[in-house]
Amino acid sequence: MESLYLSGEFSRSLVNPPIYSAIALLSFLAIIFGIIFKDKLEYQVALWQQNREGQGQIRYRTPGIIFSYTLCNLFAFGFVAACLHVFGLSLALAALVGGILVFSTAGLIWWRLGSLLELLAVGGSQATELDFLDAEAAVEGE
Repeated sequence: MESLYLSGEFSRSLVNPPIYSAIALLSFLAIIFGIIFKDKLEYQVALWQQNREGQGQIRYRTPGIIFSYTLCNLFAFGFVAACLHVFGLSLALAALVGGILVFSTAGLIWWRLGSLLELLAVGGSQATELDFLDAEAAVEGE
């Protein structure tokens, strides 16, 4: 079955095809919720920095952070699936490929985020500064 977008039916009209509007809306929402997630995470790091002795680790598994991260990934999934559908994949195949790409990456990022925040709590900001590690290795190599 050929997609309406590939057959050129929408190219003769001045109306924007609905899939293109969905792509723009989904990308906007994914970016907005990504910014909200970043801000909520920075807020938790700032709270931890003010009270390091009383709080041993950074609390990143709060409902607000989980909700914003989940919505960011759901909108990113919709964006990727819609983009793949425009290129001619069926909607089911586009959703499958988009789900594998987005949700596997999102799970890996969430898993590594915990390790990164543990490093930050134990070693301070120098533990996550990659330029500092490269400079230290260069000095040791000389």
